[in-house]
Amino acid sequence: MSTPKIIIVIALIVHVLLSIPVIIADPTLSTFMSILSQRETWAFQVTSDLLFGFVLFGVLVYLLESSLKTAVLWFVVANLLGNPAFAIYLLLNIDKLRTTFAPPLAD
Repeated sequence: MSTPKIIIVIALIVHVLLSIPVIIADPTLSTFMSILSQRETWAFQVTSDLLFGFVLFGVLVYLLESSLKTAVLWFVVANLLGNPAFAIYLLLNIDKLRTTFAPPLAD
């Protein structure tokens, strides 16, 4: 396994481990819903920043896959799982990203 994949897997595991107590403590998302009603707080700003990142992630998937259906699917998954969805996408497509965005080889 390559170094970027190892880093992504470790970050994904840490994120899941940190998420478990939160999911157990607030399974109905009541804290999240109260954050949305407090627009002058940092919690709202961080949440809106996260959602903006999900939109950018959806655009990136669309550009790479050329499929609106696939981009929407990953956007929905990102909204359900958060950044781990992006980590999973990277793990599944890191070689495709490398070949798409790698600089051309010099002759």
